[in-house]
Amino acid sequence: MPSPDRAVISSSANPAIAFVRSLSRRDIRAAERAFVVEGLRAVRDGLLAGQRPRLVLLRQDDRADLLLHELEIAPDDPVLRRVEPRLFDKLSEVLSPQGVLAVFPWPNVPLPDTRAPLVLVLDRLRDPGNLGTLLRSAAGAGVSAVYLTPESVDPWNPKVVRAGMGAHFRLPLLALDDAAATVLQQTLPLRAATAADAPLAYDAVDWTQPAALIIGGEAEGVSPTLAAWASQGVAIPL
Repeated sequence: MPSPDRAVISSSANPAIAFVRSLSRRDIRAAERAFVVEGLRAVRDGLLAGQRPRLVLLRQDDRADLLLHELEIAPDDPVLRRVEPRLFDKLSEVLSPQGVLAVFPWPNVPLPDTRAPLVLVLDRLRDPGNLGTLLRSAAGAGVSAVYLTPESVDPWNPKVVRAGMGAHFRLPLLALDDAAATVLQQTLPLRAATAADAPLAYDAVDWTQPAALIIGGEAEGVSPTLAAWASQGVAIPL
C-alpha cells in the first residue's frame, strides 16, 4: 500500500491540487515565479528545453504509464503525483484533457549574442490567444526577445501558454520599463511601429539590421508614447 503522501490524490483539498489552482491568479504566478503547462507535447517541450518541473500531475487511468514513458519521467520521481480521473478533469482547463500537467518555474532564457537582434515589443495586447499566437510566431521567426508593456495580458496566463505551444521555453520574455526602453533605443536604430496608415510597407524594410517591431493592442493600436519612441511606422498593405 503506498504511503499517504504518494497515494493517488482524490481530494480537492490536497496541497498539490490547491497549488495548481492558485496559479490561475496572476499575483500568485508572480509571487511563485511559476506557471502551469498542460498536455503531453507542451510538458515535453519544457523537459526537452532542460527545465525541471516543480510538480507533475498525472491522470491515473490506463494511459498513465504510457504518458510517463513518453515523457521519460520515472514512476518514483518525487515531483510526480497521480490524480483520480474526475478530480484531474476538474483541474484541467481544456475540454479533452490529455492526462498530464506540470508546474514549471519561469524559464530564464538568456538573450542571444547577436550583432543584429530582432526584438518584438507588444504594447497593451489584451487577448491571451493573440499574445500566445504572436509568441509562437516570434519563436518561429527567430526573434531575439519579446518585451511587453505593463498594460499587456500576463504572458504566463494559461491561455497564453497553450497558444504559445512551447514558445515560453524558447524566448526571453521581458518587461518594457523605462530602463529597458532606453537601452533598446540606444542599441536598435530601427524601431518600427505598426500602423494601418503608415506610408512604408513592412516588406520595404531592411529587417537584417538591429531592429524592434512594435505591435499595439487590438482596440487601440500602438500607444502615443511608443509611437513617439519609434523611429518610423510600417504597415501591411491590403
